Formats: sequence, C-alpha cells, structure tokens
Amino acid sequence: MKKALAALFLSFTLFSCTDTKKQEKDLFNEVIKVHDRVMAKDELIMINKMQLDTLMKQKPLPEIIAAAKQHSKALDSADTRMENWMHNFDAENKGKSHDEIMTYLTDQKKQIDAIDSTFNLTVAAAAKFIKQNKTK
Repeated sequence: MKKALAALFLSFTLFSCTDTKKQEKDLFNEVIKVHDRVMAKDELIMINKMQLDTLMKQKPLPEIIAAAKQHSKALDSADTRMENWMHNFDAENKGKSHDEIMTYLTDQKKQIDAIDSTFNLTVAAAAKFIKQNKTK
C-alpha cells in the first residue's frame, strides 16, 4: 500500500511539474508569436517613413510637412518601444518560481500586445495619410 501511494504521489508530482513547464512554455510561445507578428510589421514602419519623406519632398506645403513629421515621429516611437521591449525581455527566467515566471510572462504578453496594437494604429494612420496626399 505504501509503495502504491508513493508511486501515485511521485507520478502526480512529475505530472504537475511537466504541466507547469508546459504552461510556462505555452505562455512563452504566445509572447513570441506576438513578437514575431510585430517584427513582421517593422518593415511597414520603414516603408511608411520612406513614403512620408518622399511626400514631404513632393508636396513641400507646411501642413503636409507638419503632419508627415508627426506621423514619422509616431512610427519612430512605436519602433523604439518595440526595441526597448526586446532589449528588456528575459527569455530565460532562471531562478524564478513557476508563479513568478507566469506573472512575468503574463505581463510581457500584455506589453507586447499593446505594442502590436500601437504598431497597427500607427502604421494604419500613416498609410492613410500617405494615400490621401500622394501625388498622382
């Protein structure tokens, strides 16, 4: 009876360890998935910035230049925010408990989701401005 109970306890312990590692890995993968999606949009930021620069040269009107600079600044800000997040992200989480890792990754997911949202809004606003003011 004691051996059966010990085996049951051991299997439960191993299963729960595996389960916590799986939870951590799944959440980590969710964070990385959003990161990869945002990184794919990084090229859109550069393209929009180049198009804004071209637009300012083609239509050197004060209101066009001011708005284009504002959009360019917003694109730079979104890009910098992503760079800062990547620089500060700790993928290893060494020496942390399961709860600490889950809390950290949950917070990181919120941050990267917010960055993704900012990227979407910023790129869309710049693209709309470019389309509305493009020389035909």
